[in-house]
Amino acid sequence: MMPLAQRLAACIRAEGPLRFDRFMEAALYDPEGGYYEQQGRVGRGGDFVTGPSWHPAFGRTMARIARRLREEEISEKGGESLRRGMRAPIDVVDVGAGEGELLQAADAALRAWGIREEFRLVGVERSAVRREKARRNCPSATWLSSFAKISSVRGLIVAYELFDALPVRALFFEGEKLLERVVTLGPKDRFVWALVECADGAELLERFRARGIHLLRNQMLEIRPGTAGLATALAARVSSGLLLVFDYGAPAKALYSAAREKGTLEAFVAHTVTRDVLFGPGGRDLTAWVDFTELAEALAGTGLDVAGPVSQSRVLASAGIFEDLATDAAAPPDAAREADRRAAAALVQPGGMGESIRVLLASRGTALGSTLASWPRHD
Repeated sequence: MMPLAQRLAACIRAEGPLRFDRFMEAALYDPEGGYYEQQGRVGRGGDFVTGPSWHPAFGRTMARIARRLREEEISEKGGESLRRGMRAPIDVVDVGAGEGELLQAADAALRAWGIREEFRLVGVERSAVRREKARRNCPSATWLSSFAKISSVRGLIVAYELFDALPVRALFFEGEKLLERVVTLGPKDRFVWALVECADGAELLERFRARGIHLLRNQMLEIRPGTAGLATALAARVSSGLLLVFDYGAPAKALYSAAREKGTLEAFVAHTVTRDVLFGPGGRDLTAWVDFTELAEALAGTGLDVAGPVSQSRVLASAGIFEDLATDAAAPPDAAREADRRAAAALVQPGGMGESIRVLLASRGTALGSTLASWPRHD
């Protein structure tokens, strides 16, 4: 098949400039050439890392949260019959599971605690290539291509950098109206930006103003059409338990403030960040920050109790990650063990992903979300 860049160029020649969300959809998810249809893109040897891909301590900490949900249910309903397993298992669902690192670590932790049979592990990964790798990494989990195949979840759902990978529209405020930033062809068929009329620009501006957001002249910005729909679909499946959304982002007023007048659209390649998001579609990760206000409103609109956003560090610390970081003063020095401990600590250290990744905690029928979000308490 023709390479993705050539197919996109042919599409532009035939149909005219592409809205950026369409370009981004192809660059990330095209079945034949999309970025996420290739193995090894995420992790230390790839283009960027996530909490689950960085260290198994992340997945173990998610297992601790699931265990707390289980203990909460036992405490509320009482009876040794519950403890002996005469009930449905607690779900642990990873949406956008990549190559399965989170569930692989959670599976190992639950087995080590002797309670694996009381949990059902489910991974959702759109990419067939990555889903097959995940199945090999954690064969005891159920692996699905779409969250639509899940009707109800009683337990924990984790969505790590799921929303920032949803395609965005790129916009430009020229002072009076919004324009659409689209992708067209320049010299030698290179992809370049162009500005065109934004069909729903007036409506979008009115929405911004209604939320107290006033754009600057010549401001670039992004909006993500799929946020509310995906958030609502996830929330609708939470019969009881907790949904954790980890991502880069900010509340709306901060996201669209003067501090980000160039927008947040970026590409990652070999752990390097670049603003050139048009070069080599399929060869680099494309991302933009998440509007946490929009996301929280969508989740709350389904009846979930929403806390946050708070830092990843706070949630992981509250959930018990320091159990992985503890040292045994009586144990002899071990360089490999100390190096592993330092790697795990990067999940919560200031200045890194521990602070830059924010978390929304949405719950139904449990107070665990607000408990994790409010650690440490000062009352």
